[in-house]
Amino acid sequence: MRSRTRSAAGGTSGSSGRPRLILVSYFANAPLGPRGDRTQKILSTLERAWSIDVIAQPVAPADATRLRVGRPFARRTLHLAHSSVLLDKFEPWSARRFLRWDPQGAGALLVGFPFSPLVYAARRLTGAGIPYVVDVGDPWALTAERPLTRGLALWRARRAETRLWREASGAIVTTEHQAAGLRTLFPDLPILVRPNGFPPVDVASADRRRLGVPSGRLRIAHFGNVSSARLDVVPFLESLSRSGHWDRVELHVFGSDWTGSLNGFAEADVVFHELRPWSVIARTSGEYDLAMVIGNRDPQQLPSKAVAYLQLPIPRLAVVESLDGDALAQYVADKEGWLTLRADDGAAAAKVARHASRAWTADELAAPSSESWEEVADTIARFVSEALEQYVAADVVAVQ
Repeated sequence: MRSRTRSAAGGTSGSSGRPRLILVSYFANAPLGPRGDRTQKILSTLERAWSIDVIAQPVAPADATRLRVGRPFARRTLHLAHSSVLLDKFEPWSARRFLRWDPQGAGALLVGFPFSPLVYAARRLTGAGIPYVVDVGDPWALTAERPLTRGLALWRARRAETRLWREASGAIVTTEHQAAGLRTLFPDLPILVRPNGFPPVDVASADRRRLGVPSGRLRIAHFGNVSSARLDVVPFLESLSRSGHWDRVELHVFGSDWTGSLNGFAEADVVFHELRPWSVIARTSGEYDLAMVIGNRDPQQLPSKAVAYLQLPIPRLAVVESLDGDALAQYVADKEGWLTLRADDGAAAAKVARHASRAWTADELAAPSSESWEEVADTIARFVSEALEQYVAADVVAVQ
């Protein structure tokens, strides 16, 4: 982490007299996604002390992350470029947006995924002597167990990420695993571990006390899409169905199965529902016996829905590859209402039966206030301000 000296001139404070902060987040305008939601919550809190300029993709259509090339050959060629040459598919946008950017501010917060906007913005910020903090939800190239790129792209990503962290004034990550990897490589980098928070919702009308699973049927709910980043949960569901504990096992998916693994799965009833606002889900989830979170293939990654599940008035189930070294297992370990199982646990059915049939009280299933967005955003905002404080203080004095 390099020390910085710079002039206070050039727009380091906003019209309100507060220090100016630059916030770079490609998905800032996509509030239905975890990065957009996180950006908006942090932004609202930081605005109490900062005058903020936001740099983001101006429009966030539903297919913002999809390739927009019609012909199969062109799609394959572009995908090859993304995975073997470019930092990510957003690099062309990043290069155009920051090519001639002249940053003006006392400090900056860079929120990713994606990573290429952070890399290009950081280069310009460093050149202008503006300190920055990086907030990322997933490991990228230096600490990821399974990097998404290869060849030249992986070499470029590792080089770019090294510079990104070396010049940073602070790091915010969502799991202890990410933090441990960064500490090994950058021991002097201040790091905060803080996953997403949950929004305020009304769950008063839901059944807050479990009276046991109805005879003969187990109803499991999964809120959100099933993606290839998650473990294959079909063998786990098969073990529940074949156990004899229930006449029938139902999986209700509020979203889509992007993997196709649940198609034609005959040993359990798989019912698909349209995505619903979280406020509706929190009020109506009481009709199910369990809410299931499927762990990531990369154990360093924490599924963000695990935080929101804390609000549900029903027991929760986390299915992971290993109980040791998994971010999801670690996050829920000290929180009530959770059962964490390996996907290949031979005694899973008996454990699920006990967990689902227990008479849970409202207090046991209540969400801890420490995980609310209000608390989380306050913690992140304080860290950002403290990480930039030594630079901002000099600017404010000079401006006055």
